[in-house]
Amino acid sequence: MSDTFRSLIDRNAIECSDRPYLTDPDSNLTINYSELRDSCRWFGAQLRSAGFLNSAHVGFLMDNGCWTTIVLMGTMYSGHVIVPLNAVASKKNLRFAIKNADIDIIFVGENYRSLLSEIMSELSTDVQVVTVDMDSGFQIADVSVQGPRTPQLPITVDSPAMILHTSGTVGLPKGAVLTHGNLVAGGMNVKLAHRLSEKDVAYCILPLYHINGQVVTGMAPIVSSSSVIMPRKFSITNFWEHVSQYECSWLSIVPTIAKYLLDDAHENDFVVSTSEFRNLRFARSASSAMPAGMHSDFENTFGIPMLETMGLTETAAPILSNPMPPEIRIPGSVGMPFGNEVTILNSEEEEMSANEIGEIVVRGANVIAEYYNAPEATASSFTQSGWFRTGDLGYRDEDGYFFVTGRIKELIIKGGENISPREVDDVLYHHDAVLEAGAFGLPDDTYGQVVAVAVVLKEGRECTENELIDFCKLELGRFRCPSRIFFVEDLPKGPSGKIQRLQVANSLIEQMQAGTL
Repeated sequence: MSDTFRSLIDRNAIECSDRPYLTDPDSNLTINYSELRDSCRWFGAQLRSAGFLNSAHVGFLMDNGCWTTIVLMGTMYSGHVIVPLNAVASKKNLRFAIKNADIDIIFVGENYRSLLSEIMSELSTDVQVVTVDMDSGFQIADVSVQGPRTPQLPITVDSPAMILHTSGTVGLPKGAVLTHGNLVAGGMNVKLAHRLSEKDVAYCILPLYHINGQVVTGMAPIVSSSSVIMPRKFSITNFWEHVSQYECSWLSIVPTIAKYLLDDAHENDFVVSTSEFRNLRFARSASSAMPAGMHSDFENTFGIPMLETMGLTETAAPILSNPMPPEIRIPGSVGMPFGNEVTILNSEEEEMSANEIGEIVVRGANVIAEYYNAPEATASSFTQSGWFRTGDLGYRDEDGYFFVTGRIKELIIKGGENISPREVDDVLYHHDAVLEAGAFGLPDDTYGQVVAVAVVLKEGRECTENELIDFCKLELGRFRCPSRIFFVEDLPKGPSGKIQRLQVANSLIEQMQAGTL
């Protein structure tokens, strides 16, 4: 594959110049492929006129939309490296990302300006900050160094395009270095898995500081020369209105959003009209497991196929996906490989047979080669034969479909027996009072660990700890059943909606030790 992000943009600007690439409903802006190229060139010229003549590290802390897309894509197009900053990350992790990635300049939306100012006040690094009006855009101003305009920086498929930090649920985040080749390959894998064509229109409501928003609904439309609708944030009120108005053909969501949509549909007797949503082909879900019951409920309620997938920051999003109809999609499975190799290895790095549980590993053009400023983390993330370790446990069935059973670091080990947290979650999601569940290992003098679960109840519903424990015993048996149920107001989640189990566990264990729980 010889395409860079720049060469894709340039080709689309010639071959489909008038086709809309992005529509921002909140600012009522639409840019076609010719305008996308021109905007990227304009942004590069802005950086050069501000004195950034060599490859700079450009951060952004902004909601989705047209101007955020120009910052993201203009940076990469012009040969600089973009560093998306996670708007819902902890201040500690944001400070680390800014310092670790050696950011030179940050573009910030007005609504995040005070947050960034607080973070920057605790850093000694010299970083230029530009505030962006999400409606009218920006100019880079008040920069002391002015330099002459120079030709665009040279780039190849191996040139770094992005440093994207992981969620940092265990220790500090790691900065995954994604090259132009990685990102283009990730977009191509989405195109292959979902059979995207130039006629497709994606609906993007996942944030552009996350790999899903960047690649699945940002890069894949460019690879397929198609279009994307991008509001600033997810809104239940506007969701189906946008899908209908802009004739979207596919959606990319996470299980948490699917749950919100289902609850709203059931409460308001919402029905997807085949005439009103005639172009809608499918929805896809990633970031965390979708319970089988939710999967079938989504398809029955909205009348479209739901494709469960799996992807990572380090693999430029997707590595596995359930196939498109009429091929079989399996609820509970994250699908099969598209565009890369995936297998299961045991602790000796030997490939395992069907239905044997081990670590899911991947290799391909979409996989990073390194973490930024972290050689030890890089070395430990690859096997001797070059497979990238996902850190996920799972298995492959006889037909080549993969199933995730849990994270290695989140595995509950009770009396020497491994218990998957997801196995416990899935049982609780069948209880009609449970909205969310996050199982984790609770330290125990006898077993080492026992099963505990943090549960969020549905609004207006009541349930006791003993009731849920008895409910679990019917499916899990006494040994694998939770010993404790903790009722909480909400569960902490990463940017893609994935429940942060270790954060839940640490918080509740600290409260128990302090005697406040």
